[in-house]
Parts: sequence; structure tokens; C-alpha cells
Amino acid sequence: MYRCINIKVFLFSVIFGILGLNALRAADLKNPDWQPSPTGAAVRSLIFPGWGQVYARQPLKAVIYGGIEQGFMYGVYHEHKLYQYNKSIGDDGAADFYKNNRNRMAWYLAAALIVSTMDAYVDAHLYNFDVSSDLSHKSGRGGFLGSGVNLTISWRTF
Repeated sequence: MYRCINIKVFLFSVIFGILGLNALRAADLKNPDWQPSPTGAAVRSLIFPGWGQVYARQPLKAVIYGGIEQGFMYGVYHEHKLYQYNKSIGDDGAADFYKNNRNRMAWYLAAALIVSTMDAYVDAHLYNFDVSSDLSHKSGRGGFLGSGVNLTISWRTF
């Protein structure tokens, strides 16, 4: 049953990422100068798992973070149900075990939320970042900025 729920969560995340990206592509055609707001991306990421990444045009990250967060949410829910069951039948040892697992999952969820929010914020800031392979920077005068120093190191092995 647990594996079936994880598959459903994963498929929901994939569908959410694809539908969200298609909606954002349609919005891009209307306004090509649009740029995501970093704060907007962070807030969206806190409201719904993966929404901030979809807003920042990172659909693969949306699926990954959304799946991780939803998996931890389900883990907290599942461990809490096991804790309640074992508490109700009087098995305090097992109840403590599931309570500790639930609390650990809640901490993992909090960490995933923080990382997801920071990632959405940074992705929105770097939305128009140039990732071309040309790393040179030329000044307006046609030359390169600054002066350069060449260092050549060679060694021989005998």
C-alpha cells in the first residue's frame, strides 16, 4: 500500500509539473520580457510543493521537490497513524518508536521545505543568467578588460 501511494504522489507531481509548465509557456508567448519574482517563487514554494520551481521555469526540479515533500508529508501521516494505533492498543514501546519516526520525518520535511524554497528563490534570481560557453568578457573598446598575467609551469621526471 505504501508503494502504491508513493507512485500516485510521483504521478501527481509529474502531471502538475507538465500542466504548470504548459500554462507558463502560454504566458511567456503573451509577454516575452517577463521575469519571475524571487519572493513570489519562494512564497509559491512554501504554499504548494514544487509550485515555486514551476513558476521559475524548472519543471524537473518541481517534480523532484514536489515528490520529496509529498513523500515526507505522507510519511508523517503514516507514522502518526501507526503511533495512534499502537498507543490505543497499549503497546507503548512500539508507539514511542513510531512517534520518533514521525518526528524525524517532520524534521526531514522541514529541511526539504527550506531547501525547496531557497532553490526556487535562487532559480528566479538566475532566470536570465547566460550559460553560453563563451566565457570571455570584452570591454566596449574592443579589447579585453584589465591586464593579464601568464604563468607556465613545467616539470621533468627522471
